[in-house]
Amino acid sequence: IIGWDDGLPQNPPSSEAPSVVQDLRFGQSEGPNSLTVAWNAPESVGNSTHYTVTIDNGATSTTYVTTSTSKQFSDLETGVTYTFWVWATDEHGTGPTSTISSAPSKDQTPSFSTVSPWSHDYTLSFAEYEMGAADIPTLQSFASALHNDQWVLLAGRTNGLHGFTGDGIENFPPKYQNTDVWVIDPGTKESWSRSLEDPSSGLNQSIIASLSATNTQSYQDGNTLFIVGGYVFDWTTYQFTTYNALSALDLPSLINWVKGTDSSLASNAILQTTGEASTDESYYGGFFAVTGGGLESVSQQDDRYQLIFGQNFEGGYTPGSNGVYTSQIRSFDITYDMTSGTLAYDNETVSPFGGDPSSFRRRDLNVFPILSPDGQGGIAESTVALAGVFYNGEGVWTVPVEIGPDGIPTTNNPTTDPDAFKQAMNQYESGKIGLFSNSSGEMTEVLLGGISANTFDPNSNQLSYDDNYGFNRQITAVLRDASGNYQQQYLTDFPDIYDGDDNLLYFGANARFFPAPGISVFSDDIINLDALTTETVLGYMFGGIAADQPNFGTTVASSFIFEVSFIPPNL
Repeated sequence: IIGWDDGLPQNPPSSEAPSVVQDLRFGQSEGPNSLTVAWNAPESVGNSTHYTVTIDNGATSTTYVTTSTSKQFSDLETGVTYTFWVWATDEHGTGPTSTISSAPSKDQTPSFSTVSPWSHDYTLSFAEYEMGAADIPTLQSFASALHNDQWVLLAGRTNGLHGFTGDGIENFPPKYQNTDVWVIDPGTKESWSRSLEDPSSGLNQSIIASLSATNTQSYQDGNTLFIVGGYVFDWTTYQFTTYNALSALDLPSLINWVKGTDSSLASNAILQTTGEASTDESYYGGFFAVTGGGLESVSQQDDRYQLIFGQNFEGGYTPGSNGVYTSQIRSFDITYDMTSGTLAYDNETVSPFGGDPSSFRRRDLNVFPILSPDGQGGIAESTVALAGVFYNGEGVWTVPVEIGPDGIPTTNNPTTDPDAFKQAMNQYESGKIGLFSNSSGEMTEVLLGGISANTFDPNSNQLSYDDNYGFNRQITAVLRDASGNYQQQYLTDFPDIYDGDDNLLYFGANARFFPAPGISVFSDDIINLDALTTETVLGYMFGGIAADQPNFGTTVASSFIFEVSFIPPNL
């Protein structure tokens, strides 16, 4: 056929040949030197269909024939772009060629879902909030609660990102472990603090250490703050450890002690129990020895909780060292009564048994309670774990995990599902805001900066990949519609704030958001979007890590507070 050959390895289709393969895509990478190409069968195809796949790196090409709708390629060179051509053949002939290109990726997927500009008619604004003369701590990776419009802050660290030397103590200096409890009232612009090491606390050194840990998992249930695990240097053993403990803190008692209303901490104000080891190898280590995961309540079942992903890290952190990832959901019931001094747990279940690193080896991620239509005119509650690190020990995860009340995690396979959402930005734990519209059934999960694999250019609407996963000052929203479909949209950047050397600062990593007084919320402080009709202060983001550049710069724990406001249409 004159003029048919354009230099590509493709063949002219016959009139009865298969049509083009559908949804040609890259699936889940098996490692940093591999690519998986997947596709769906053509719309029109005969019997005895097979597929031809050609891989070309610009210098050499190799052709394979398969009856499968996916093909994995290993031992590829990093930094080299590979082009793939795929076409179908059956007894009637050969179909047209489809093509796709990428370099191998250390991430879960070598490509990401599109990020688009914010499309809703309302928006959110962010402004620095001043606390006057009040003392405000520098804190990141801390535990928190909200009681009577006052923030309660404890644990975490008072310095910036950990170091990367060969010395664990130098990387996580114990002197920066936060042993203070802070109470902050943003309305009256007052603050109070008291050290857990104050003899009036009545706490022993082991409990003090556990409540000074970084990256604990915490959940507030009314007047009680439950805290699990966390990574800390334990002065009683002179070792770094992930604490195997569940703590229950009575917030009114704790606040009264911090503010000096009570001279000593009330009896049973802080109770603690230790997690048991597995008797059947269903999980590793102590049940509560987890850091960098999430803790959520199962609202349909009173007093039932889920400990979501994370890791058990023992010893000093140095580059290349790894903890044991749980790769699972640990569900359990809590029995708690402050008056009698009772704190216990039982009815433990884990899923998957022994963990599944191929889908769930995740930590330092954003774990969200979400709402969705239940199909019967009501609202269903569940949990989503977005992205996280480290895929295959190196990259970011991109496909979210959904967790129902049964504690069983599910996630789409990007190799077999062409519509799988692959999160492009804000993969690391950050400040976050949940909003739900009952009228549309859409859940909005706002991610406040943090650390990201990509940066969005609002002028070109294009993504720029950062192989080092730098600090990021961009605010995005992951939207989940009533049918469970995801997308990510860019909202805005944090306000421009500069340090003393005129460096622009990056915010959000390991920060916390607190709803403002009077905001209409569903369970778990998910904001009722339908109730917002006028310009309204939604709340405040506090703390986290502040960095003076995306990579290899100076970092500190932040004391900045940002006020977040809802701006309705036409304002």
